[in-house]
Amino acid sequence: MPSLVDYIIYTFIKIDDSLNKILEEYDRPLRARGFKPKLSDSEVITMELIGELFGIDSTVGIWRYFNK
Repeated sequence: MPSLVDYIIYTFIKIDDSLNKILEEYDRPLRARGFKPKLSDSEVITMELIGELFGIDSTVGIWRYFNK
């Protein structure tokens, strides 16, 4: 049985692969302006998805979970 960390990593890889396939269809990047974010889009989507699966309803709660 995979560990929780393995599940999160597997989810990230699936999201990252899927997002890259979607973005290949566009001629421009998803974000074109502003500062470079510290987290990738795939990382943020993974955190939000895992947080929702665990029943964490707020963005702050999800951030606290992944921050520890």
